[in-house]
Amino acid sequence: MSVDESLTPVGDEEWLSRYILQKSHVRHDKTLRPDPFIPHPYADLSVTRHLGLGDKELWGIGEDVAGQIGKSLYGRAENQVKTFERHHLAVVSAPVEGNPNHANVTRWPADKPSQKIIAMEIAAESSYVERT
Repeated sequence: MSVDESLTPVGDEEWLSRYILQKSHVRHDKTLRPDPFIPHPYADLSVTRHLGLGDKELWGIGEDVAGQIGKSLYGRAENQVKTFERHHLAVVSAPVEGNPNHANVTRWPADKPSQKIIAMEIAAESSYVERT
């Protein structure tokens, strides 16, 4: 993928991955808790666009992210952009070194209780892909 492609506007049908870096974020039935979708204390939530990437490349980016912060990679939460948009959030391309497909989910309410309500709904709409 070229850098120009990563800067294209994010379409509402695009798939996104949110890397799961804490085992406690996944219930025993393999559904996701809301915690990985709460941006607090940050203003935005980091995600990776699938844009031209295969499964191997998506896992590679996740391993890099986990390695940078000294955590283990347990899996990925998968959502389409329109899942976030239904909650009046926006997804904007934000390439970073090592991940030209990085994007931010923006327009979160400022208070954590409101963020948690939205995160609960997004978690319920997510698919979990376990790292094998």
